[in-house]
Amino acid sequence: MLEKVQRRAARYVTGRFRNRSSIDSMIHTLNWPPLAQRRKEARLTMLHKITSGTVAIQKEQYLQPPQRLSRHMHINSYKIPTFRTDYRKYSFFPRTITEWNNVPPEIASAVTLEEFKSQVSSYIAKPLR
Repeated sequence: MLEKVQRRAARYVTGRFRNRSSIDSMIHTLNWPPLAQRRKEARLTMLHKITSGTVAIQKEQYLQPPQRLSRHMHINSYKIPTFRTDYRKYSFFPRTITEWNNVPPEIASAVTLEEFKSQVSSYIAKPLR
């Protein structure tokens, strides 16, 4: 639904209303990040705020360190909670902890929020190889 709004806004901003106009090229020309990327950045930023104590959420209640670190984890990794239903599996903490554990360690250990935001946005914007 929100993607539809973004696509319609791209048509209005560029002034190209024809059905044959490529909306993806319009969004690329406008340098608008995809909404999925913006949501992922917002989730990771919120988790960074929780881990740094910037927001009033008790991290001990939701974030548990793993029993042991594997070679694919960084020191700031957390245990991914398991749930039986998709409703809980795709909620904030399980989804975001999975994404957080996949972030490189130098990004996860960023001290300031501004440093974290700039590093995570450039990391997410990279195309997958």
